[in-house]
Amino acid sequence: MKQLFFLLFLPWMTNAQYNFYYGNIHSHTEYSDGNKDSLSSGVSTPAGSYAYAKGSYHTDFWGISEHNHYNANNNPGMLLSRYADGLSQADNANDNGTFVCLYGMEFGTISQGGHVVTYGSPGLIGWEDIAGSANYDIYCGLNDFTTYWNILNTAPNCFSTLAHPNSGDYNNLLNGAPYSAAADSNIVGTAIRSGSAFSTTVDYSDPPASLYETEYKKCLARGYHVGPTIDHDNHYTTFGRTVQGRTVVLASVLYRDSIIAAYKQRRFYASDDWNTKVHYTLNGQHMGSINTTKSNSNISIAVEDVDMTDHVSNIEIYYGIPGSGIYPSILISNSNSDTINYTHNTIAGESYYYYAKITQQDGDIIWTSPIWINRIATPVSVEEVFTSNNTSNNTNYTLYPNPVQDKLNVMYKSAKQSKAMVRIYNAAGREVHFENITLYEGDNSFSYDVSCFASGQYYYVLQIDHERLIDARFIKY
Repeated sequence: MKQLFFLLFLPWMTNAQYNFYYGNIHSHTEYSDGNKDSLSSGVSTPAGSYAYAKGSYHTDFWGISEHNHYNANNNPGMLLSRYADGLSQADNANDNGTFVCLYGMEFGTISQGGHVVTYGSPGLIGWEDIAGSANYDIYCGLNDFTTYWNILNTAPNCFSTLAHPNSGDYNNLLNGAPYSAAADSNIVGTAIRSGSAFSTTVDYSDPPASLYETEYKKCLARGYHVGPTIDHDNHYTTFGRTVQGRTVVLASVLYRDSIIAAYKQRRFYASDDWNTKVHYTLNGQHMGSINTTKSNSNISIAVEDVDMTDHVSNIEIYYGIPGSGIYPSILISNSNSDTINYTHNTIAGESYYYYAKITQQDGDIIWTSPIWINRIATPVSVEEVFTSNNTSNNTNYTLYPNPVQDKLNVMYKSAKQSKAMVRIYNAAGREVHFENITLYEGDNSFSYDVSCFASGQYYYVLQIDHERLIDARFIKY
């Protein structure tokens, strides 16, 4: 077993105002189609299941999300009275400061639209009638996710995550349907791992569960503000003991309202390792945040292995443009280091998101929630930003012709010899050219073949380390 080792001080504790809490919010009891081994385990109710989960290693909070309908997986399941009873048992079992208990539902069916895990709903939402009586507090038709999001958005503390998302689920939310602001307002996460749903393992030895990383990237590319979760989706009495994977929440205290607030603000990450801490900020803001900034993106990540044995093999920082439909790509990576610091030079008027994927030497993977930024312009002189056929006394460079058809020429006067980088971005902020160059003391001239570029606006950037020497716009026609 991994032994806990507490560090008294870390110089990179940028998340010092938050604590790290480990758990899962996707599981089932006999109130729907879980506790399938209740005859042998003696555990069947939510109350008994919370008590079991509380005894699992590295588990600070637990959520039970019963199927919202009666006939789940051909098992007698959820009734309106059971939902109310489950909420009551969660309240009684909740022990703020020690162990947090949440009770919610899993809306939908796999065959007709997919599953959504929801907490804080204004009531049991469903479509069934049983013996002539409504088996729901609020009616919503099966697979009517448009109505579902609207219902959920009436409850201020409600949030949802997408369970084991597949192509076509949620009325094609991730595959061609128009972006839904109502869905984005309620959905805070999507399972990047889910399962194994029907495992009976209780010694934490199952391998990492099924991977849904592509679906996570789809969500971000479509413009949805979601973080990654690890779901256990257990249907046997195994709460927290099948795998070591956890969803890790950054909250001020281990209180139910703080855990809920952290989920709603996407302040969480998915970790195959059950006690690794990830400190991730961008311009001082925490994971899950959405920010407006006048500066470039200063990214800082530090990985704290509580066991001092699970060393980092690789840290990758992904970035993308929300709503572009283009999957995020790797911005920068490093190896065999538990920290990374990087400044991404961004373009005013553009939006970006960034998240980290961390791989440990034992193969465990950690995915953080993104940080979203909208880069706004800062007051600068025209000469500092746009140059067309003239040399500026302030910047000492020339970029011509502008507009350009085939060959772009750049002249720059350098005060000293140094290594530099050239980047060209298109109007969407996507990097279309990169190269390392040497600047020599005195006059330097460079030419670039842009004949294959699509017509439109581009940005030419020449930089040394994190300092931009040239930041100029040009037009390709």
